[in-house]
Amino acid sequence: MSLSTNGTRIVPLSVANKLSQPFADAVGEILEGKREIAIQNYAHILGQPAYDPLVQRTARECFRQFGRYVTEIMHVQGWGSLNVLDRLEVEGAEHFDAAEAHGRGIVFVSGHFGATEIAAAMAVLRGYRITSVTERIRPDWLMEYMIESRRRMGIELLPTGGSGVTLLRTLRRGGMAAFVVDANIDRPGAVPVTLFDRQTTFPDGPARLARLAGAPLVFGSAVRLPQGKYRAFVYPPLIPDRTADATEDAQRITQQIATIYESLIRHYPDQWYAFREMWPRPSS
Repeated sequence: MSLSTNGTRIVPLSVANKLSQPFADAVGEILEGKREIAIQNYAHILGQPAYDPLVQRTARECFRQFGRYVTEIMHVQGWGSLNVLDRLEVEGAEHFDAAEAHGRGIVFVSGHFGATEIAAAMAVLRGYRITSVTERIRPDWLMEYMIESRRRMGIELLPTGGSGVTLLRTLRRGGMAAFVVDANIDRPGAVPVTLFDRQTTFPDGPARLARLAGAPLVFGSAVRLPQGKYRAFVYPPLIPDRTADATEDAQRITQQIATIYESLIRHYPDQWYAFREMWPRPSS
């Protein structure tokens, strides 16, 4: 199975990644507010003050990793299935099999982290029909490119609001409804979770949709390895308890998602796109 026959690679991915680094460094300097948010987030998860060299270095590398993410958007569309499989190793592929056995579709969750295009390609190569919810990305040209590139892969992108009926239909057809969980954390529908020993909020929409559809929820993501390789992680399905209180069940599952995500960030902190304020600022 080929991801696309329309993608064009102007330069090899390794060269594109090198070219993206000075651009990413410049963006990190220009977007001072985003850089400061990343520094504060990393100071918390690394347990060091904001001025610590490790915190500063990790925040800088975060922008560089995001630059690689942009180059991957432009490259993965031109890869065939053999190209992807040659670069990718998957840990936990059997968890997809366990989720599929329920016959209710799959609610797939990930975060603003790592090689998102590779994680999407992994699901496409398994034959899933995917409908994904995404927040608006700036600049507009990047958002438009993502919509079109995902469409060529067979992934439909929907806005965060008003997409529930479409997502439910996707699951009832045996498809996959995909979400990122560290988005819109300050909007209605977010529930309290503990992340790195501090309380924040994650949206409970994925958990509530899984409960409504009777579908399992699977967390997965992919990380970059040296020499242009990738590793994908697929975690055991989270199963809604439809006999429990709906609000409590959604909160339980959402906390499980946060715990899984935290473990992934601990191992690959610089591949977390930490550009959002994740925790309330301490009162002075």
